[in-house]
Amino acid sequence: MASTNLMADRKREMMLAAAQRWSARGETRQAALAALAQFGPGSADSPMKRAHYQARQDLLAQAADLRAAGQLPRVLERKIGATLDFLSQAPSEAARTAGRPVARIVTSVDPQIEAEGFATGFLIHPGLLLTNWHVFPDAASASGCGLNFLHEEGERGLQVGITFATDADGFFVSNEELDFAVIGVAPTAVTGESLADLGVITPSEATSKILTGQAIDIIQYPDGGAKQYATRNNRLVDILDEGFLHYETDTLEGSSGSPAFSAAWEIVALHHAGIPEVVNGQIMTVDGKPWSEDMGDDQVKWIANEGIRISAIVKALAKVELKDPSQSARLRELLQSTTDPADEISRILTGTAPAEPGEAGAPQRLAVAGATFNFTGPVTINVGAAGLPAGLVPDTQAALEKSLRFDPDYASRKGYQPDFLGSGIAVPVPAVAPERDAEMYKVDGKIQVLPYHHYSLAMNARRRLQMWSAVNVDFDPTLRGGSRTGFGTDRWIGDPRIPAQVQMEEPMIYGPARQIDRGHIVRREDSAWGATPQDYEYSNSDTFHWTNCTPQHAAFNRASPPSTRYGKRTGLWGAFESYVQASLQKDGTKACILAGPILAEDDPVAEYGHFSVQYPIRFWKIVAVPVKAEGDRLVLQTFGFVMSQKDVVDKFGIEFAPGQYERYRTPLAEIASAAGLVFDPVLIEAEHKPAA
Repeated sequence: MASTNLMADRKREMMLAAAQRWSARGETRQAALAALAQFGPGSADSPMKRAHYQARQDLLAQAADLRAAGQLPRVLERKIGATLDFLSQAPSEAARTAGRPVARIVTSVDPQIEAEGFATGFLIHPGLLLTNWHVFPDAASASGCGLNFLHEEGERGLQVGITFATDADGFFVSNEELDFAVIGVAPTAVTGESLADLGVITPSEATSKILTGQAIDIIQYPDGGAKQYATRNNRLVDILDEGFLHYETDTLEGSSGSPAFSAAWEIVALHHAGIPEVVNGQIMTVDGKPWSEDMGDDQVKWIANEGIRISAIVKALAKVELKDPSQSARLRELLQSTTDPADEISRILTGTAPAEPGEAGAPQRLAVAGATFNFTGPVTINVGAAGLPAGLVPDTQAALEKSLRFDPDYASRKGYQPDFLGSGIAVPVPAVAPERDAEMYKVDGKIQVLPYHHYSLAMNARRRLQMWSAVNVDFDPTLRGGSRTGFGTDRWIGDPRIPAQVQMEEPMIYGPARQIDRGHIVRREDSAWGATPQDYEYSNSDTFHWTNCTPQHAAFNRASPPSTRYGKRTGLWGAFESYVQASLQKDGTKACILAGPILAEDDPVAEYGHFSVQYPIRFWKIVAVPVKAEGDRLVLQTFGFVMSQKDVVDKFGIEFAPGQYERYRTPLAEIASAAGLVFDPVLIEAEHKPAA
C-alpha cells in the first residue's frame, strides 16, 4: 500500500521541480500574457499552431454533424467521447460523461473499511488507469489500494460510489521524469459491477488540442472527498516543449493524478503538482514567511499549477519495453488507440488528411509543420485551408467498424524466399556495406532480418527506418481475394520482435506532418496473396507494420493524389508500383522486388516537439523477373530505379519496360553505393541493358 508520508515527500519534489520550470519561463510567459491581455486566447501561439487548432476543431464539429445524421462509425464515436457531447449537447452533460472514468484513489478496497482518499486517477483504456508516479512509484505501492468511482453528489446526496481493486501485477508502467504511472484495474468491483460500464478517457497523440489563454478544466477528488469540477480561474498560461503545461486552474490536496481537459472536454494533461512561490530555494507561505511541513499545504502560497502533456505521455509510453508478453500486448493496444481522432474524421470526410496552412502563391514549396519540401519538375501543389465536402459519409460504415487482423504467430512467418521464381533462378537479398554496418539493428552482433508473410526486411536502427526489403510477388488471380475495405480499416502497429525505439511510429512525423503519407515500401497489393483467405488477409495486414513504413509526400506516394490539392498530377512512386502490377498481370505473374529508402547523410530534418526526424528524399526499387531466353529457357533480368520525392511526372505506360520511367533507370552499382548496400553479383549480371 502507498505510504502517504512518502507520497508527500515525492510530491514536494515535484512541486519544487515545477517551480524551477516556472521560474525559467518568466520572460517568455510575461510576453505571452501581454499578448493575451491585448488580443485574447491564442494570440501568444504561432500562426501555424492556431491554424492547426482551428482545422482540428472544424473536423470535430463535422464529427458532431455526422453523429447527428447517424453516419459516424460507433468505434470513432466512442473514441471522441465527451468532446462530441460538448459540441452537440449541454456542457454539463459533457462534464458528467467525462467524469465517469475518474476515480478517487483510496487506502483500502475492503468494503467493511471506511477508506481514506488520497489521490485521483482515470481510466485511459479498458482495465488501465493513469495517475502520477509520485502516487504509485512502483507496483508494490499500489498493493491493497482501491479505485473509487462515482463518489459524488447526486439527487439523493453524496453517493458512496463503486470501488475496484488495483491490479499492478496485471499491468504497471511508471515514469519518474514525467511523473506518471499506468496501472491495471480489476474488471469487476468488489460489489459486482463491471468496470466496462464506466467508459474511458482516451488519450491522444495530438498536440493541437488547446491554445494559450484558453480554459483548462479539471475533474478531481480534492482532500480525498467527493468529485469536484474546477472550471473557474482556469486559464492555460504556458506550453512547455519539455512536456508540461502551466495553468491557473484551482486544485486542492488530493488532486494529484486528475485529468485536465480543454473547454471541449478533450484530455490535454495529467495534473501533478501545484507551483509554490519559491524565494532563495524556500517555499513561501500566504503571508510571506518561509514555509515548513508542519504548517500544512493550505499555508503554501500557490501561484499556478502544472500538468504533464498527454501527448508527451503517449510518446514516452511508445518507448517502453515490457518483458511480459501479456503486458506488452496491452501496451500495444493502448498505443494503437491514441491516434488523433481528427485524422480519422478527415479520412472519412475527404479520403485524405487535412491540408496544412501555408502561403498562397508558392506552389513549389510545401511547408509541413516546420519542415519544408522543395520540389523540382512538373508539380503544382496548392497549399492552404482545404474546405470539407458538403456531403457526409459514403456507405462504408461496415468496413469502418472492422479493423485489420494480424497473425499473432510471428514464429510462423517464412519471409522472403530467394528461389521464389523457380527454374533454378535465385534473387538474393542485399548485404549492408561495411561503412553502414554500425547503423543496423542487430541481435548478438548480427543484423536481424525480420520475416513477414511473403517479405523480409532489415532495420537501420539509427534512422528508425528499414534499410532494405525484399518481397515475393504473385499476381495470379487464383491467389487473390478480398479488398482493402473488406480487410477492414487500416491500422499500423509496431513489430513486437524489436524495440520501439528503432521503429518510426505515428507521433514522430506521420501525425504532425499532415501532408506526409505512411508510405509502404513493400506494397500492400504486392504482398496480399495466398492459397487461402486467411493467407492473403494476414499477408495484407503484415505490410502495415511500422518497420515497412517511410515518410512519403502524398503527391509522390499516391498513384492518384487529391486533385483539389495537387492538381491533375500522378504520384510517381504510387504510379510506378501500379505500373509494375499491371505488367505482371499481363504476362508472367511472378516477380521479386527489392526496395528501400536511400538513407543519406544529408537528408533534411524536421522538428516536431521532442522528435527530430531525418526523412528520406530518394527511394530505390529493383524489379527482378524471369524472361525467356533461347529455347524457352527462363533467365533472370533485373531493372533498377531511383525515384525522388522532388519529382512528380505524368501517367505511366502499359507495357513492362522502363517506358516513361527510363529517366529513372539507375545502374544497380549506383543504387548500392547511394543506399549503403551490396547487391549479389547475380543481380548485377542480370541487369537489363538499354539498347545502344
